[in-house]
Amino acid sequence: MRICLRSFALALAPTLLLALPPVTGVDGTAHDLSITGLNSVTLATRSCVFCHTVHNPGGGSSSKLIPDWNHTTTVAAFTMYNNTNHAGADLKGTVDSQPTGPSLACLSCHDGSVAVGSLVVAPLSGGNDTYVGARGGVSPSTGRISSGRALVGTDLSNDHPISITYQDNLDTGLQPAASLVAVRLYPENVTGAKVQCSSCHDVHNYGTPGTTAPFLRATMEGSFLCRSCHKK
Repeated sequence: MRICLRSFALALAPTLLLALPPVTGVDGTAHDLSITGLNSVTLATRSCVFCHTVHNPGGGSSSKLIPDWNHTTTVAAFTMYNNTNHAGADLKGTVDSQPTGPSLACLSCHDGSVAVGSLVVAPLSGGNDTYVGARGGVSPSTGRISSGRALVGTDLSNDHPISITYQDNLDTGLQPAASLVAVRLYPENVTGAKVQCSSCHDVHNYGTPGTTAPFLRATMEGSFLCRSCHKK
């Protein structure tokens, strides 16, 4: 009986793994830049502080990139994906001259020009700018993302366009904005709203390995995420 039960359990294990809910939350993931995060990037003991602060967020327009923005905002010059910089492109939407909104927040780490622990308001316990054990492409000497998949850089002309208006009224190849479920436009899912990095990525939820990981809002199986917007 023990052997039978064990065999049954082993046979059932893959099914159970597929049925597990997505991993939610930042803690323990690559976006957790604290000492207990996936890559032990800094010696800080808090994870939310690398993007958010409850009091005194960064001044001016940069404080409105995301709620309570606490990271130093990149001032790098980006090459955008648009009809000029990408051969054969026929975008109907309007592309901002530089990244805006949540995309600029993401790139303030992922462009590689700003240290990931460069904060407006540092935690009282410190450690946010100490990178002695940093992994995951973060340089222990500079604290910047310098290699690996996490490094996007400043040339965005070979990436999906961001900071672009969603013009389903002009492009018949796009799903109606109001019907979008798996993706998010900014500030809301309406015609003319913008596609940003976080339209497809959910920075707070790592997701399920093999489907929505890492940090995707929907599975890539069967190109589901892509087809959430594009009629293909």
